[in-house]
Formats: sequence, C-alpha cells, structure tokens
Amino acid sequence: MSLRAAAAQPWALGANPLGLTELDVASGVVLGNGGRTEWPMVEGGPLEVLFNEARATLQRGRCVVAFSGGRDSSAVLATMLHVARKEGFDDPIALTARWPGNEDADESAWQDHVAQELALKHWEIVTPGTDFDLLGPISTDLLRRHGLLWPAPVAAMLPMIDAAAEGVLVTGEGGDEVFGTWSLARVWDRLRDGQLQFRGLRAVAGATMPGWHRRWRARATARLYQTWLTPDAQAVQRTAVAAEQVAVAPTWWPEYLREVGAERGLRFSARTLAAVCESRGSSFVAPLLAPAFLAALARRGGRLGLGDRTSAMRTVFSSLLSDDILSRGSKATFGAVFWGPASRQFANDWDGSGVDPAWVLPEALRSAWKAPRPVYGAALPLQAAWLAGDRG
Repeated sequence: MSLRAAAAQPWALGANPLGLTELDVASGVVLGNGGRTEWPMVEGGPLEVLFNEARATLQRGRCVVAFSGGRDSSAVLATMLHVARKEGFDDPIALTARWPGNEDADESAWQDHVAQELALKHWEIVTPGTDFDLLGPISTDLLRRHGLLWPAPVAAMLPMIDAAAEGVLVTGEGGDEVFGTWSLARVWDRLRDGQLQFRGLRAVAGATMPGWHRRWRARATARLYQTWLTPDAQAVQRTAVAAEQVAVAPTWWPEYLREVGAERGLRFSARTLAAVCESRGSSFVAPLLAPAFLAALARRGGRLGLGDRTSAMRTVFSSLLSDDILSRGSKATFGAVFWGPASRQFANDWDGSGVDPAWVLPEALRSAWKAPRPVYGAALPLQAAWLAGDRG
C-alpha cells in the first residue's frame, strides 16, 4: 500500500475512539471534511437563534460557561446571561483557568473587563499550575481511559467539565473558524464599499478558478512546519493542506459556513468534549457550531458574508457587548502551559518507538518536542508515542 493510500487508514498503535488516521497522528493536525449535514429551517436572525439555544441549555439545569476572556467565550457568556436574566433562570457559572507567571496565557485584564461589563454574579477562577502537562498524571489517566483524543490538550478542560457535573458545559468552540478564517471576507466587504483594488480582484479571480487548479497552486505554495515528517509523508501532507485551503476558501459565505460545519477537526473536538463530559457526569454544548446558528448566520450574511471577524461579531453581538471587546485583536497562547516536566522527560527518554518510521523521523520529532516552544502539532504524536508504549 502506498503512503498516500495509507494516509486514510486509522492509527492502530493504541486505542483510537475517533478514528484518527495515520496522517492525522503523524502530522499532529486534523484536516479534511467529515461530510456535510443538512441545516434546519430557521426563523429569526443569528442572535435570536442563539437565544433559543441558550434557553434550551438553561432549561437543563446547572450551567457552566468556559470563560477565557476571548471574544468567542465572552459572546457566548453574554448570550447565556441575557437569556437567564430576562427569563428568570439562575445565572450560569463563568469558569476561568489562569496560569500565573505565564505571560503568553495571561488574559486576566480582559477577563476582569468583561466580568465587570457583564456584572458577573457567579465567577470561579482556578489555577491548575503544571497539572495539565500533556503527559502529566491527569492527561495520561485520560489517555488510558479514552484513548487518543483530539485536541491533544483536552485535559486542560477538566476543571470546567468537573464543575459542570450533573449539568451542562458551554464553550465558544468553533468561534475562530465561524467568524475569522474566510479568506474572501474582506474582499467582498470592500467590494460593497466600492473600495475593491487590484489585489482583491485577483483574489476573486483565484477563488473562481476550477478546484483542481486552486489545489495545484495551493500545493505549490504550501509551507509545512512538521519538520519531523519523512519526505514522502511531507508530500502527502502538502496535498492534504492544499485541499484544506481550497475547501475553506469557497467563493460564497454560505458555502464557507457549510465547510466549517463539516470540518473533521471541529467535529472531533466536539465529540471528544462530549465523551469526556459524559464520562464525568456532565454534558456538552457548543452553540456557535449549532446547525441552526450556522443556517441563520448564512442567511443574514447572504452570498457576500458579514465582513471580517470583527464586523461579523459586531453584526451579531453589538447589543450584548461593547465594541472594544468585539474588536479585540490580541489572543492568548498556551503552549508553555502544556509542555511541562513530564513531556520534557519523555522526550529525553524516548526510544523512538510508537510512531511509524514510514511517516516520522524519530530524532527530528524528538527535537521538535525539546524546542523551547514546541509547535502545537507536535503534541498529538507525543501522546500517540506514549500511549503506544503504555499499551504495548
């Protein structure tokens, strides 16, 4: 079997409940389309649909909102609070994880600002410290119980999941993709304003070319960061990246949202959180990925969409949050939080087993793990190698 054919085969060196493929695990990222689902017929605008989603969630009882202070979690929290206060439900609990001393992960100033604006009554802050190392005791217990999961740092969600015991955990999962990654958003926005320049016209022309041509161009320009992949594996990954870039850059906004709803990475993330919640006595809701919300958002934006991330969020949430929150440009990163002592020790002691040498160059992978700030994609093969050895 060629490596290209093997790319779609399930990873087989340990428990694999999601059906992650050899390519997923070797590259450390989940690409591709898991098949589109039909959108329901909806009435009302996107915010009205989110209010309906919030009402249905609040009716289930205890509700915890994972609140990082970012735009998506703030918007979801504001939506839940609006419905709770208007209709007499208990305010949901906002739960925030903070890592003191890690500047990259520090969003405390934004969290405080949003909390004050929303007049939070129930806000809990946890400080997990180094407990959520990718190979720390909590993460490895999760791996033993469930097998290899996506995303790799899912253990960091356990404080929120456990706080929602006998209730519902609500997150802003999918917000980055729904609002922020359509490549033609600004192009069509400028066209509406009569400001489209040559660069924008070229982008439109490129988006209307045949799919095979766009994939060819994307493959030729793809830049991979997975230095640990073998040359043959890099070729397979480059093809997958090109296909992904073309899939999430359709000409029209409704088609883009349908692609977002079908993304394997988002679906696997939701399935993982739902499974871990269920195992610990809670349930999971991601309102920004609800088919009804995507349908309403597509209808509101029409073919040309709602502009860039900030414009789209203003359109939906301006009645709930101030503009400085909706237009925030900064974003926290958490790489240093997850690459703790246990992961570093495993990288030092690793014998190269647990990965397929047809896909991975073991010493290059070890170097990626030992980097001062390992790239995100190195996390999944780290856990796969550990799990294969633990199950061996």
